[in-house]
Amino acid sequence: MDSDEIMMMLLKQQLWRCLLLAACLPGVAMAASIQALNYSSREVNYIAVENPGNTNSGGGGDAIDPYGQGGTICCFSVPEKWHADLKVVVVYQLSPDPTFHRETVSVPPYPDGKAGDIWLIVYEDGSVGVVVSHYGPSRPEWPGKIKGYPVPTKEYRDERRRQKLKREKATLLTLERTLLRDVNVMSVDDIKETQEIIEFQRKLIQSLEGNP
Repeated sequence: MDSDEIMMMLLKQQLWRCLLLAACLPGVAMAASIQALNYSSREVNYIAVENPGNTNSGGGGDAIDPYGQGGTICCFSVPEKWHADLKVVVVYQLSPDPTFHRETVSVPPYPDGKAGDIWLIVYEDGSVGVVVSHYGPSRPEWPGKIKGYPVPTKEYRDERRRQKLKREKATLLTLERTLLRDVNVMSVDDIKETQEIIEFQRKLIQSLEGNP
C-alpha cells in the first residue's frame, strides 16, 4: 500500500468516525473544539471525552500542568441544542496514579442556549466535569461551577519555590566543589567564568529566599 492509499484510508476512517459521533447524539450535531482546565495541584497526564457506550468516539487526549489550561484540540460532536439527559464520558489519568478512569458526567445547560467548545474540567478533589460553552471561564455567562481560569494556590506556589530553592542550592554546591577541585588545572578564563556563574547562582538563591 503506497502513501496515497494510506492517506485515503486514514481520511475515510476520520470521516466514518465523525459520522459515528454525529449519529450518537440526538438532534443536529456540530463539531466542537475540545478544551481542558485543571483546577487541581496534580498533573493531568491524559484527558479526553467519549460518548457513553462508544469508546471509539473519543476526542482530546491532552496533558495539563497543575492549575493549567490545555490546548485546543479538534473535534468532538455535540448537539446543537442542549437536552436534559445529555451526558458524556470523561477519560482521564492523574499523576502519579497510572490508572485510567472513565466517569460519566452530565452536561449543564448551554449558556444562551447556544452550543460552543466542550470544556473538560478537573477539580481540586480529583473529580471531573464538562461544560459546553461559547464563552470562556472569565466571562460571567460561563456555566462552570468555578468561575475564572485556574489560579495556583499559595500552598502550591510555596512548594514550587521550596523545590526550586533546593535545586538551585544543589547546583551552587556542585559549582563550588568543582572550582575547588579543579582550580589548579583550569585556565584563568575558565576560573573567571565559573566564579561569575557561582555569583549569579548565589544571587538567585538570595532572591528565592527573600520572596516567600
